[in-house]
Amino acid sequence: MKLLFLVRHAKSSWDDPTLDDHERPLNERGLKNAPEMVYRLNAWQTGPQLILSSSALRAAQTAYFFSKGLSSEPRLETRSELYTESAFDLLDVIKDSSTQVDRLMVVCHNPAINDLVNMLGLHIDNMPTCGVAVFAFEVDCWQAVVSEQSEAIYFDYPKRKKKVFVMRDDE
Repeated sequence: MKLLFLVRHAKSSWDDPTLDDHERPLNERGLKNAPEMVYRLNAWQTGPQLILSSSALRAAQTAYFFSKGLSSEPRLETRSELYTESAFDLLDVIKDSSTQVDRLMVVCHNPAINDLVNMLGLHIDNMPTCGVAVFAFEVDCWQAVVSEQSEAIYFDYPKRKKKVFVMRDDE
């Protein structure tokens, strides 16, 4: 079984309009929300072994909070190809991941992450900033991941008072 953790970067700052989009940092709310989401995820279940982050500053900062705070002590890698608007680009990176990794986190951006979450069966209008969605796949390798085989098992975001667990229809 493979677990895929999808995280949208925390809230970013628009204080400096001269900054390139890629260089925008987290704002005060983002700096507060990321540790809170790490805390909530630690209370849930085993965390990721590996975090792949977009190279954009706001995503890298968010991923850093998760890498340093999760009890699973995941490795952190930055990937420029995750700075994309395409869910298919995200899926390509996921499918290219090592079979040795069973629990993978990807930290990236909208609209790509929102589109991927919807493709995988968690139908939401907008993936909130610092939102976390976890999907399970009954496969042995990431290359075998297909949307029809995904099961949404966890969804949470900073403005929720309680976590939402998505259960299968037959439960």
